[in-house]
Amino acid sequence: MNPQTNTAEKAADHTIAATEKLADKAERTVDSARTYANEALDKADAKVRTLREDVKPAIDALSARVQGMAARGKVAATETTAQAREQFQKYSDKTTAYVAEKPLQSMALAAAAGAALALLLGRRR
Repeated sequence: MNPQTNTAEKAADHTIAATEKLADKAERTVDSARTYANEALDKADAKVRTLREDVKPAIDALSARVQGMAARGKVAATETTAQAREQFQKYSDKTTAYVAEKPLQSMALAAAAGAALALLLGRRR
């Protein structure tokens, strides 16, 4: 294996790893949103129980609407996660193809990005 191929593979692996990290972060964000929504629904449910005797019909209607919105939110979150994964995979595939087709340009881009990142991080300290 020649050094260019090895570097290109490393760049592709790095891109894939970064893409997977972004997808995982997006999924964790969706999971956090789900947890928050579930906690909010649990709190709302507890309050609903204490008021139910006085305003049962209105509370039942409100509860049904909230549960429907939560269900739609979960579906939307799941779809968004799937779409994000598809997009990340698409960009990962494009990056891998670019690196395979143009290893020298890929190395130059990676070096430039590394230098820019080093400059940015160096300014923070």
